[in-house]
Amino acid sequence: MIYSYLLEKVILPIADRLNGTVVLDVLSEYRKTIKLGKEDLTKLQEKKLRKILQHATSKSRFYAELSVSDASDTSTWLKSFPILKKRTFRENLDSIITDLDMDGLHMIQSSGSTGPPGKVYFNKKEISIGRAIQVLWWEWAGYRMGNSILQTGVNLKRSREKAIKDLLFKTTYIEALKHDENQILEILKRLEKHPIDHFVGYASSLYLFAKVAKANGIRGIKFVSVISLGEKLFPNFQEVIEEVFSCQVFDTYGASEGFRIASQCKEGNYHFMMPHLYVEIVDENGVEVRPGETGTVLITDLDNYTTPMIRYELGDMAVKAVDFKCKCGMNLPVFGEVIGRSTEFLETPGRKYITVQTVVRVLKHFPEVEEFRLTQVKKNLFELEYTSAMDLGDIETEIVNHFNSMFEEVLNFHFIKVDQIPKGPTGKFQLIRNKLTTIAY
Repeated sequence: MIYSYLLEKVILPIADRLNGTVVLDVLSEYRKTIKLGKEDLTKLQEKKLRKILQHATSKSRFYAELSVSDASDTSTWLKSFPILKKRTFRENLDSIITDLDMDGLHMIQSSGSTGPPGKVYFNKKEISIGRAIQVLWWEWAGYRMGNSILQTGVNLKRSREKAIKDLLFKTTYIEALKHDENQILEILKRLEKHPIDHFVGYASSLYLFAKVAKANGIRGIKFVSVISLGEKLFPNFQEVIEEVFSCQVFDTYGASEGFRIASQCKEGNYHFMMPHLYVEIVDENGVEVRPGETGTVLITDLDNYTTPMIRYELGDMAVKAVDFKCKCGMNLPVFGEVIGRSTEFLETPGRKYITVQTVVRVLKHFPEVEEFRLTQVKKNLFELEYTSAMDLGDIETEIVNHFNSMFEEVLNFHFIKVDQIPKGPTGKFQLIRNKLTTIAY
């Protein structure tokens, strides 16, 4: 309790002043905002939506050239804007961004899972908002300032700022790119002796830890909560994680472009951050679907003035919810269901796991690969289908070397250049597939 008080009342305010950020102020504001009634939330969202549309059309050359006429009804004005495709955004970033002084801006690069990586820029206040919402979501899962955290991530080379953050927030950071059973068992045994309050990580990583614990009869590990991010949390994943770690799993829904879209409350409903974003779920013609129907998710960021993103198409599908009052007490609207990317695991001959995050992380080094799908066809044969404006040639060898270096094994790859990667039934690419029947998931 004492450390929690010191962290929020003393240490974090000092850190904000030193870094020029406003994380704590934004967190305090959003704690109050989520308690507002439905009518007040709607008014706040409309006010912020009009403000960002006015800013985009006056300060961004890209939006100014669209010549979209203002309308007295803000939602009507919004729907006059064309849907912003990822490729369009990526190719026009220089004319979309409103702050040409790049010094001091924070850049986030998208994962590149559905095309070449894109970049989004934020000023210090805007990046503070995303960080504050993340903490807020953790609080929905029972987190309190000063609780200990075990977190999986893709980059163990922590910057000085992140290393300090890990220390202050009692965060143990472990790699999510290459889990093998021995590494997982070592961490699980450590947790038996030294418990940690919350486990945060990619859905696939969380599931692998629970799967290995269950297979090895490890039952003594318990968290206050498990928080899933980065990938679709499938029901069978959630069931195993909750069974093994004796706690509720709280799934979050964001995007690598920096969006904090939705998170589950204690009732299991996905509340989207209405004051932070304007969310549309539309059909193939760009028309809003009816409650209970599935459509494509469009996001308008109401807080990023540096890189305005109006009606940005994520590539995700979701079900529009029937309006109802959630028992958790919040009036934030909900998704009926978030349909995410299909996730499977591949297994190397050395019994190390290849996940979606692994493949994305490797191929980010090779912008020549625009889209991809990796399929395991034999124990040591992986088929990489890809789209590209060029033949990869010697780049194929470099890609294989990256995988071999990462997993410390000699893996066999077959490369196939295709015109288009087919999409799955969810409307997104199935990035990895396993054709073997010997692995039980």
